[in-house]
Amino acid sequence: MFPSLNSIKKPKKSFNLLHLETQEQYFLSLKVALIPSTRSDEIRGNLHLCSRSLVFEPKSSQLPLMKMKYSNGLFMKVLKNFEPKSLGHLLSIRWGHQLMQEEIDQLDLASVLNQQKGEQKSNELLEKLYNRQRKNIIQLACNCFFIKVDKLFIVNRNPISPYITETCDDNIVFTISKSNSKQTLIRFLKLYQGINQAEDEFTFINQTIQQTLNDSLLEHKQNVGSEGHKIEFIHKARLIKPEGVIFGLFSIQKEEILQFIPLINSPKGKIMQFMFTDIKYFIKYRYMFKNNGIEFWMYNKKRSYLFVFDDQNTQESVFKYFQKKATKRCLTALTKEKVAEEWTSGNMTNFDYLMALNTLANRSFNDLSAYPVFPWIIAEYNEKEFSVNSPAFFRDLSKPMGALNKHRLQKYKAFYKDQLKDKKQDPKPYLYPTHYSSPGTVVYYMIRKIPEFVIKLQNGVFGPTDRIFRGIDSTWFTTLNLHADSKELIPEYLTTLYIRFYGLDSDFLVNCDKLELGITQDGEVIDDAVIPAWADNAVDFLAKMRIALESPYVQANLPQWIDLIFGNKSSGNEALLNDNLFYPYTYAENVNWDKCKTDIERQALEIQVTEFGQVPLQLFQTAHPQRKLKIQGNLKQLEDEKRELKLINQNLQNKIQKLTQQIQQSQDKELVTQLQTQLAALQWENEKLKFNLETFKQEVMASKEVIQTFNSQFDQEEFDKNGFDFLNDDSLLDSSKKANQ
Repeated sequence: MFPSLNSIKKPKKSFNLLHLETQEQYFLSLKVALIPSTRSDEIRGNLHLCSRSLVFEPKSSQLPLMKMKYSNGLFMKVLKNFEPKSLGHLLSIRWGHQLMQEEIDQLDLASVLNQQKGEQKSNELLEKLYNRQRKNIIQLACNCFFIKVDKLFIVNRNPISPYITETCDDNIVFTISKSNSKQTLIRFLKLYQGINQAEDEFTFINQTIQQTLNDSLLEHKQNVGSEGHKIEFIHKARLIKPEGVIFGLFSIQKEEILQFIPLINSPKGKIMQFMFTDIKYFIKYRYMFKNNGIEFWMYNKKRSYLFVFDDQNTQESVFKYFQKKATKRCLTALTKEKVAEEWTSGNMTNFDYLMALNTLANRSFNDLSAYPVFPWIIAEYNEKEFSVNSPAFFRDLSKPMGALNKHRLQKYKAFYKDQLKDKKQDPKPYLYPTHYSSPGTVVYYMIRKIPEFVIKLQNGVFGPTDRIFRGIDSTWFTTLNLHADSKELIPEYLTTLYIRFYGLDSDFLVNCDKLELGITQDGEVIDDAVIPAWADNAVDFLAKMRIALESPYVQANLPQWIDLIFGNKSSGNEALLNDNLFYPYTYAENVNWDKCKTDIERQALEIQVTEFGQVPLQLFQTAHPQRKLKIQGNLKQLEDEKRELKLINQNLQNKIQKLTQQIQQSQDKELVTQLQTQLAALQWENEKLKFNLETFKQEVMASKEVIQTFNSQFDQEEFDKNGFDFLNDDSLLDSSKKANQ
């Protein structure tokens, strides 16, 4: 198994970077308590300071988040040592513009309220959102935030839904907990003031981030040195995650401990630490068309970690350090030549090979702007027959998605010719207005699994129903026919059968959270993704997609698709000749960061590169070789895995039987409920195992047929004896490492 098989994980319901707008940053938080009204109890939680908003997060995850944007006329005043009896007055007064210009803490609030007699304000909206009958009365004077804002954005977490926009006339009051340090409170207020007074938000945010990193870098060096620890090196770095970018410090200590200290954009602020012996594999990474990153995979973690440094020189020095220190267990020479040789020799499945190429071409599950890309394989989604042996069942892999519809292609070519006529055309002429892989493509497919990504990308909503992922057939149709649509697939469509254990992850197709995704113009409620007629259910669909990927047709034609995405037809004149030319700024050679003279220009280019697609790093300069043997996998390995699954299945059956007996014998209702929950989970695992066993049966049969067909080309007995274990094969280690062994 290639080390990068790790899909995006579902975020927790607590405040995270997905609750921010694109390009918005999180800075720090204060512990506060919201006073919804004079009749309601306080709601304790955290007030998060971000670059475009304040976000209140109640301690209880059952209550919604409350987002207050600076652009909606947000006014905030700090009231020091505010008397409890005055809180009621503060909440009840109607605050006009003129009154808010006064020094609120110097006003006689009782007199102001008396003057407005009969017109007292009630916080109807906040009472509706956070209705708790008052139990505790504030006894002591406290510091408060008094806030007025024109709109509130309500972020429900149970269940997840688009933001609810509410016009707000309420008086919002937070008491500030005394557990906050004076230093944190001062920094909070200074940042808030700086953000709201800055002429250029982008410049101010960047300066703040760099100042924070530089100050922390100096402080960290001094502190660690005084404690007697030796630092091998320490650099400013960014941890790239699907939900956002975390700024911090990347260091290596004498004890061979890799450490990342998050400073900006990390609500939890948890320090990451790994030992050198934990590292399985690492590779240089090109982030936003800059050669300044390194991606790490760990033996004891399911996901990789992508760190980006300030420049290429830092990347080189860190990479060389790890090369020098890499342990014998660390794979340091997984090259494109090596994996290509393994695939052409029949030692790797198509799935493994595509994952390997994506990783080597700097496509990462951590980077939505350069997410792993997989091809549409099947072209027929209406027929009931799964005709995997018929070439007509498959997509033409020699053409990009935009060229499969010849009528649409003619329009693209006419558009290209019109650009050629304009001698002042800038940017360069191109065929397709959209790319085959972008953040929008990824979140489109993942809306049921991680709706928060779509809500963030669409500024608080799911988007129009005609742009929501409804089903496989409808997506194939639009991708084939719409002018601005040429998207390929993501690995999640094909990972189901990549099983070391017994998980079947079809949750991106099933509306498990019962999200209200909308109603189509035809009155159809959008729920689970509609699967093709030739699949029984979502799990069966994914199983058959994987079988199709490993079919003889794809074995023979996959090199042509590789040429288009990772090879000699991916850019330049060959891309034009093969109708594979995209918008200029999706190619690294057309992106020159040094030409950005202002922060505004740099920000515009960053948005283009991160949101509208990137052509992968070109791996091959000539046409990709054909496979020597069209074989689906190691027959012996399939049989072994099938036996292993049977044992797991038997153990599950025993557990199910035991739990069933306990339920029947128990009189404790609470215990019975717990046991029934456990039983349901086990029964679900059992159902997934049944699918796996049936699929392995099909793969074994298919492999036997293929082996019989090609037995003159390969000695199967020799192949079984020397079955390839990708991550443990010593031949992957470089020659210098072997010499040291």
